[in-house]
Order: sequence, then structure tokens, then C-alpha cells
Amino acid sequence: KENNNMKCIIFTLIVGTVLSQTYHHHDIEMFIDRSFKYVDTDHNGVMVMAELDGAFDVLDVDHDDKLSYAEYTKYSQSAESQLSHDVYNHFDTNKDGFLQRTEYVDSVFSQMDHNGDGQVTRHDYDHFFTNVVQHEMHHGHNGR
Repeated sequence: KENNNMKCIIFTLIVGTVLSQTYHHHDIEMFIDRSFKYVDTDHNGVMVMAELDGAFDVLDVDHDDKLSYAEYTKYSQSAESQLSHDVYNHFDTNKDGFLQRTEYVDSVFSQMDHNGDGQVTRHDYDHFFTNVVQHEMHHGHNGR
């Protein structure tokens, strides 16, 4: 009986850990919606490279051509959310703790612009970020 109790406790801990590593659907939608509205500066429902590049410039307060986590979340209402941390870490491909322009603008835009027409629709944007979030959910949090 003790062995069964121990198995139940271990199972509960494992399930609790897995569930704590998921994001709330509402948080994901709000994160994607706010970020798209922020970068789509002319509010036409399509993002171009210049808009994403301009958003980078606005966030880069100290003008060192890289974003710290504090700069990245400067206008975010969910600065301390696990989702914000995980997306930031996902984009930080060289794992130096900063987002270089090449990591955040060049690489991300080219991944979102599937057909290479220089435009990212809201659908493309939603699809890209949904895949990023799913990747993070399946591969665990990178922590920060």
C-alpha cells in the first residue's frame, strides 16, 4: 500500500509540473494581439520589415543595437509572464541574453514571411507565434 501511495504522489508531482509549464490560451491570444498591434504601426493589418525594424529601434532605449529583456518588455503588460520570458529566450538564438537585430528583426521576419513578398499578414503572424508557443510548450521553458 505504501508503494501505491508513493506512486500516486510521484504521478501527482509529474502532472503538476507538466501543467505548470503550459500557457493559458487567453494569455497567448493577448500576447500575440498586443505584439502585432505594436509593430503594425500603420494599422493596416499587414506588417512590413520596416515596421518591425522601427519597433526594434523604439525598444532599444540605450541604442546599443540589442534588446535586453527589460527593453523587450518595456511596453508589455505581462513583463513577468513565463510566456514573455520563453518567447524572448526562443528568439535569443545565440543565447547571449540579448536580442540582436539579426535575431529579432531579420530572422523572425523571414520566418513569418512564408511567400517572400515582404509582407506579413495578421494570419501569418498568428501562425508563426502559435508555432513558437507550441514549440516552447513541447520543449520546456528555457528559464531566465
